[in-house]
Amino acid sequence: MFFESILLNAIVSIILIVALIIDYVTKFFSYWYIRHIPYKSSIPFFGSDYHRVLGIRNTTQEVNKLYKKYPGEKFVGCIKSRMPDLIVREPDAIKKMLSTDFVNFHSRGLGLDKSQDVCLRNNLFYAEGEKWTLLRRGLESIMESLHCDFEHNLHDCLLGTNGDVNVQQLLSKVLDAVFKDLLLDSSSDTTVITNIRSAVQSRTLVDRVKSYLKNIFPSLYVLLGLTTLPEEPSNKTEKALEQSKLMEKIKSGSIFQLGIKEKGNRSVSDVEFAFSMLSLFVTEGYVPCHNLLTAILYELAKCPDVQQKVRYSEEYLDAAIKEVLRLHPPYSVITRQCVNTYSYDATLLIDKRITINIPVDALHKDKNYYNQPEVFNPDRFLDNSNVHSYAFLPFGTGPRKCVGEQLSLQIIRRITSIILNQYEIEPCATTPLTLPVTDHNFGRIIERDIWLNFKPIRT
Repeated sequence: MFFESILLNAIVSIILIVALIIDYVTKFFSYWYIRHIPYKSSIPFFGSDYHRVLGIRNTTQEVNKLYKKYPGEKFVGCIKSRMPDLIVREPDAIKKMLSTDFVNFHSRGLGLDKSQDVCLRNNLFYAEGEKWTLLRRGLESIMESLHCDFEHNLHDCLLGTNGDVNVQQLLSKVLDAVFKDLLLDSSSDTTVITNIRSAVQSRTLVDRVKSYLKNIFPSLYVLLGLTTLPEEPSNKTEKALEQSKLMEKIKSGSIFQLGIKEKGNRSVSDVEFAFSMLSLFVTEGYVPCHNLLTAILYELAKCPDVQQKVRYSEEYLDAAIKEVLRLHPPYSVITRQCVNTYSYDATLLIDKRITINIPVDALHKDKNYYNQPEVFNPDRFLDNSNVHSYAFLPFGTGPRKCVGEQLSLQIIRRITSIILNQYEIEPCATTPLTLPVTDHNFGRIIERDIWLNFKPIRT
């Protein structure tokens, strides 16, 4: 005891404990100040992330606001809870960190590869180290062997479409068939894909909370043992996977047999691993394709002159797809964790475990790189010299660039082309003036039904 009075000792102890806690949670509050980086001020326990933690802004809104607040700066600092975060604004700095110096920024630092959820543990998006290398090589091998021969089924899915149409429902029917043909056996029905897709797209209150924890507090998500698909794989799913094209490619690809282990060195069963791969195709392939196709049809419906050009020109179709990817990127922010103490051009020292954020959505709408960035204008992509290569990042960049870019673009081109060859698409009475997009599970989704009018083209 410091003093004879028990009460006085208790008061002093409480003051010391509070002081230690305050010192702990505010330890890095001056991190960006001493590095001469503009930053958002912080408060204890929240850091500068209080707007996002309290639900006032989502991740995209928070990052975009900070991006716009400091024009002309290469970097903007913030504090996530108690740890420093860095927003990288300059395309040349993005190129250096994510490509040239990738070895220092190869990790996402989320820790979700330690989750009890087999789908997260074997998800390339969250994988680290040797496991990431093995998964990426294996997935590249699989994707090179997949064939997008789905034109006949696509015509069947569109049969009878006329008048005002719920675009997401129509595209779900189409993509269920496409991904079933790509990954499962021809004799399978589409319900396996449909069930997984429905679970991933679910937006109940519980799902929103889980998505929030995964995004803001991933370590807590892992600690609580939360899962994305709690009732899968079902017996029906397992049976479909045993006979699937995906299983055949996994078994024939030795790359998957070289060290994919679970906790406690327990090997993953073939069916369990195949299910995690199927889930990966749905979460990181199907869902972004679904949202992108919805956005493409929405933008083309609003611009009939552009729609007409796209209908008769493959070059203009590609330009329109790029323009929609610019306006509505699947991921608005790319994050990486610094794995080594890093010096950027001898002007900025970044410590190990600091997270960098690449503001994709903000870059795509920056007037410094795009004239009238709020306007849908595919013409801007007909002359690629006008677009800074690191100010257009819908699929990321560097070695961790999206492995499914070419396959997804092939699917998007074919589906869009077939729909436009059969229909003129127009807005209807319930079509929103702007596309309602929000954050969900690290990505961007369209948060309400979009209705458009489909008018069959008479031939």
